[in-house]
Amino acid sequence: MARKDDMETIPAAGPQHLPYRRRPRLQSFLVAGVVLGLVVGGLVGYLGPDAPGSSALQEVILLATIGAVLGGFLGSIAYLVADRLSTPDQR
Repeated sequence: MARKDDMETIPAAGPQHLPYRRRPRLQSFLVAGVVLGLVVGGLVGYLGPDAPGSSALQEVILLATIGAVLGGFLGSIAYLVADRLSTPDQR
């Protein structure tokens, strides 16, 4: 017969707590940055001073496109910062 101190105890079955990390979605950041840059660039082109030798529509299209590219770039940087902040400190 086995002694009491030789027996192995098994912990009772119950819920296990696993770490869950919510990651930001890249697509949301990129779309928000592009749309915001498009709107800001379009407004600057529409409300800004007229450039000689080009129509107002050309200015709006050019500045909206540049704003969309810069907005996408800034949105990707914001995503990287949010992703870095969402990771737990693993030292």
